Amino acid sequence: MAEAAAFDEFVMARSRHLLRVAFLLTGDHALAEDLLQTALVKCWSVWRRIEGDPEPYVRRVLANTFNSWWRRRWTGERPTGTLPERAGAAPQAEVDERDRVWRALSRLPRQQRLVLVLRYFEDLSEAEIARTLAISAGSVKTHASKGLAKLRLDPSLRALPLPAGDDAPAGNERLVAVRGRIARRRRLRRTATAVTAACLAVIALIAAYALLPQLRAKTMPEPAFPIQLPAFAQSRSIPVDADYYRLGPSAQHDYAARLDRALVWTPSEKQEALFVTCRQPGPDNVVVMVRVNGREARAGACLGEPFLTGSYWGVLDPVRLGLVAGEPAVVSLELQSDHSLPEGTVAVAIGELITFEEFPLVFPSTPPAPLNRVLQSVDPAKITWIDAGGAHHARLIWRGPLMVRARSQSPGRLTVSVDGVPMTTLDFGTLPWTVVEADGTATPPWEAAPTFTSLQSGRNRLTGGSFDPVPGSLITISVQAERMTGDWFVALYPAGQ
Repeated sequence: MAEAAAFDEFVMARSRHLLRVAFLLTGDHALAEDLLQTALVKCWSVWRRIEGDPEPYVRRVLANTFNSWWRRRWTGERPTGTLPERAGAAPQAEVDERDRVWRALSRLPRQQRLVLVLRYFEDLSEAEIARTLAISAGSVKTHASKGLAKLRLDPSLRALPLPAGDDAPAGNERLVAVRGRIARRRRLRRTATAVTAACLAVIALIAAYALLPQLRAKTMPEPAFPIQLPAFAQSRSIPVDADYYRLGPSAQHDYAARLDRALVWTPSEKQEALFVTCRQPGPDNVVVMVRVNGREARAGACLGEPFLTGSYWGVLDPVRLGLVAGEPAVVSLELQSDHSLPEGTVAVAIGELITFEEFPLVFPSTPPAPLNRVLQSVDPAKITWIDAGGAHHARLIWRGPLMVRARSQSPGRLTVSVDGVPMTTLDFGTLPWTVVEADGTATPPWEAAPTFTSLQSGRNRLTGGSFDPVPGSLITISVQAERMTGDWFVALYPAGQ
């Protein structure tokens, strides 16, 4: 829009002077007009590359075009003994012109229309308009400039005739003619480009068909140590207040591969997180530095176990990393080691935030064993129990931070609230591995050692509110179970027990 406006302003302001130059070259008014329009059309295609005052460049194109014309035979005109009649202006033309100007003015935004009316119809100064509208003089200039620019580009005004008088600036008639030539030139170029593209596509298909066997033989090999990426991952190794992500775009490469475009994906409008993990046969310490769109995202140790503790690398901040929904983004990786880089595979994936209800839980296929309610190193007399089979709430006196320990027979979620305000969540069956006991038996995560957290005063992660009860006051702690199919319990006891 800015380039078009600058070109239009130049044509309207300087084409009358350039027309005189063209007339001096050709000695004919019609031929001079044709020469000028041809030169302006040539300049339009390179207008953005012209630096400084464009008039010398246009004058040079005008002269070169004139020289090239005299090297070919002119057949644009034929002599005739009868001149055509020239149409004069219709009596109602001025009324039509005023109506078109009024309609174009009414299409402007209200503030721009006000400034133009007060400036050019009421002949007020910029200071007087600023006082009248209670705005700054700079705002008056801005509104006037934008309004005039839109009027210059209004298609209904481009057909208005030139003002009378030899010193008047060029009107819109020449600009309309130049624009018409530009449009015709674009159509011809598009047609030629389409034909060329079709020919190239046919050639490419023929070449691809001929080279297909060789291309199959040269496909990229699989990484030396492939990584089986899970469909879902979570933000914490301990399922307390964890976030869950559905993994989407991913890629894996050998350590020795070029990783400046390790993954290209299109961000969505949902919250997304970055996951990185490695697999290698030896214990070498490999550090990964991750950049998104060329901006440093994170750096840390590349672990050897897929998507366990530490493999979650954090939420992607769209503002800091320049991410725009719907526009491609690039993840690049840089690997470093204390010694030479070993053999191995690095995998990177983008996860999209989901709710706990969307996370797939694996429920037991056999009847679960009874829950062990013995908590080591805890005085049973100081424990307050909340059970699946009893009331899901308990009242106690607040004397300081409380430990919260829970165990479940089945996967699911327990949400612990204080006085009706959710404070923390305990998730079961969301970890992608089983727990191995000291005797070598494998135990599903929902039957493993109790999940625990603490309740203490301060800011609350889930609700953003504050939890600061008065010591000695009575509080109500309640537990809400989600997706639970078996027995569970929550044990509350003073911290430090």
